[in-house]
Amino acid sequence: MLSRIQRYILKECLSGLALVLGVLLLAILLIDVVEQLRTVGGDVSLSLLSALRLSLMKLPLLIEQTLPFALLAASMLAFTRLNRRSELSIIRASGLSAWRFLTPVIVLAAGLGIFSSLVLNPFAARLTQSFEFERARLLQIGQETLAVADTGIWLRQGDDTSQFVIHARRVENSGRKLIDVKLIEEQRLYDGRRPTSDFAFVRRIDAESATLNDGFWQLENLVENLPNLPPERKDSLAIPTSLDAVTLLDKFASPNTIGFWDLPGFIHETRAAGLDASRYTMRWYTLTATPVLFVAMALIGALACLRLQRLGGTSQLLATGVLAAVGLYFFTQFSASLGATGAAPPPVAAWSPPLFVLFVSLAFIAYREDG
Repeated sequence: MLSRIQRYILKECLSGLALVLGVLLLAILLIDVVEQLRTVGGDVSLSLLSALRLSLMKLPLLIEQTLPFALLAASMLAFTRLNRRSELSIIRASGLSAWRFLTPVIVLAAGLGIFSSLVLNPFAARLTQSFEFERARLLQIGQETLAVADTGIWLRQGDDTSQFVIHARRVENSGRKLIDVKLIEEQRLYDGRRPTSDFAFVRRIDAESATLNDGFWQLENLVENLPNLPPERKDSLAIPTSLDAVTLLDKFASPNTIGFWDLPGFIHETRAAGLDASRYTMRWYTLTATPVLFVAMALIGALACLRLQRLGGTSQLLATGVLAAVGLYFFTQFSASLGATGAAPPPVAAWSPPLFVLFVSLAFIAYREDG
């Protein structure tokens, strides 16, 4: 249970957070509206209301991304105000240690981190996915299809007994429909009853298109080639699949469009399809480390303002705190890049930067307060 002084400090932190978040989000929203008018509006006719609607779809993601820095600034603002009003000196004189009057900001940061990962992130991911679909729909007015690459798309799906290798020249409908499809089916070979790692060719299918429905690919206008048989032309054919539209290709699923609760299943299905899930694994571990990152950011902001104002050097400490926070951000991004490319284990890449800064901050408090 928080004491009256701790509740007062928590109130100061909350008011600072509301002020900082409000200013940041208003500025970012205005900039993003102009950006939508410049990018999307440069290709198709886009009204101001439509641009505002697109930006509002991104707003939860912007809140999620700016929350650590807003927490840092709010912590600095709250403790700077306490310092200027000499309330910090009075709190110290009353016998309250730094461990106790820093507890409110730690509780606030940890709570916001958990809320960001478990609640805000899934909501932001859903709206970000809607934003990408809506933006693609608007741009398709002048461009009906989206070419992924000159060589097309390769996809592998299968189970313990068989596998399909699929190649498509291009995609439509946000990845739900493949165009100019070539599909090869292979069957696993057995040594008696023991499965081997070898597969035997079963058939090849050349189709005009393949649409992903619930539990199956719907092939249209196809030619089926079986061994030792003449090619057979068919109007349509259904091929079972365990994929859905979200997990079809990582090219159409940014990690930001998949919420915290959906990431484990998405990672499993993506790996089963033969696709690289490193980016999504790294994203999931990053979300689990978010509370620690928030606490580290809040402590950096608080520690930069704990020095009594009459002793001087406050500006230098504030500058040091800002530089430390920026350094933590870039260190986190660099570490995330290593984890996403497989150069470092995702748990280590996600947890190391915030834990390092957190332990350094706690060690600094222990040195200053306890000697």
